[in-house]
Amino acid sequence: MDPPTDTGDRVPPTIETAPAEVARQDLEVVELPLLLTRRQAAELEAAARRRGMTTGQMLRRAVRDLLAAQAARP
Repeated sequence: MDPPTDTGDRVPPTIETAPAEVARQDLEVVELPLLLTRRQAAELEAAARRRGMTTGQMLRRAVRDLLAAQAARP
């Protein structure tokens, strides 16, 4: 399988999910390692501070917004 690209390739999930009959709780947390260049990390942190957020808060919001936009597509 080719590596994913930024052109919208779907990546199969690698995180175990709960069975369908189990109600998902928002309290579930998964740690995802993220490799950024030092410059990217500094710019991300500065952008988060300008918005009054932590880097983690900003990343979670970006992921939430991206997933919501994907779900809204026909």
